[in-house]
Amino acid sequence: MKICLSECQVMRKIIFFSFLFGFLGWCAISLKNISAQQQYTEIEVIDGGNVIGNVKYVGDLAAVGLDLYRDWELSDTSKTPSEKLIFSKINNGLKNATVSIKDITKGKKKRIPTIHPIIDQQNNIYIPHVIAILTGTTIDILHGDEGMHNIHTRSIKNQPFNLGTTYKQRISKKFDYPEIIKLSCDLHKYACAWIVVLDNPYFDVTDRNGYFEICDIPPGTYRFQVWHEELGNLEKEVTVHPKETTSIECVYPQN
Repeated sequence: MKICLSECQVMRKIIFFSFLFGFLGWCAISLKNISAQQQYTEIEVIDGGNVIGNVKYVGDLAAVGLDLYRDWELSDTSKTPSEKLIFSKINNGLKNATVSIKDITKGKKKRIPTIHPIIDQQNNIYIPHVIAILTGTTIDILHGDEGMHNIHTRSIKNQPFNLGTTYKQRISKKFDYPEIIKLSCDLHKYACAWIVVLDNPYFDVTDRNGYFEICDIPPGTYRFQVWHEELGNLEKEVTVHPKETTSIECVYPQN
């Protein structure tokens, strides 16, 4: 009988300490996230500079560039089954690359958009393919097709979700932590998008010719980071001068 009681006490201690360590671990992660968010200080930028640039791809992984003769920018799904790697045939400008300032600690005020950014599902694909947002932003995910879809996210810091949707349905989701999140539809294998959540307001997504612009940057030297889903990361050191516009070029070489 004494042995049984001893075993019960041991089991209770194991359960208690497991819960305690789990709780402490959760607290540590939460404090780390809060600390990371507080590292950026909002200031009034009165002598800021601007950076405009072009992201290019000079490899041959993509046989299909953008069809620049179309008036409408959306991909033609009958010709382009994937948006993983799209570049302009005119200047090799890479579309859908996210450019951000990696190490900035102070700058302009974070402004959460009052009108929610939108990702739509049309012709069994997500539009746009890549969206960059500030932490704390809510995105509206729409269903523009008459058929069935589902919205499936893969994330670690932000709460993942997997929801079925029907025609004209709107789902709103808020993203509180910096992270790159893959968005897919399990019913349509080409339906894929990326939500890039950033903890400072200095970022942009390249347009159909690979161009971007980031404004009102406090003077100083920073690391600009380019992220692309297929090509990975590039970094470039850039010096921003007061009230001046600096032009840069970032090139993904052929592997």
